[in-house]
Amino acid sequence: MIKNKKMIKRDILDKFRTLNAEGNYILPFSQLESDYLADLDAEEKKIFKKAINELISKGLVENTKGSEHNLRLTPKGVDLIS
Repeated sequence: MIKNKKMIKRDILDKFRTLNAEGNYILPFSQLESDYLADLDAEEKKIFKKAINELISKGLVENTKGSEHNLRLTPKGVDLIS
């Protein structure tokens, strides 16, 4: 079954729920690639990028710049998953 954008966004937020149990709101993109992107086909990977951009535009997650590209859950995102 091909994952749609809503399913992918839910999966990403679920990953943050798992991290929340550890008190962490930063998801390394490398972890997301190895744990999630590897299982997606080419079409789903395009949808994945759109899903990330939509989560960012809604203010639920943000990009962090550093030694590695990461996604950080915003306070609005924390409220949503809590």
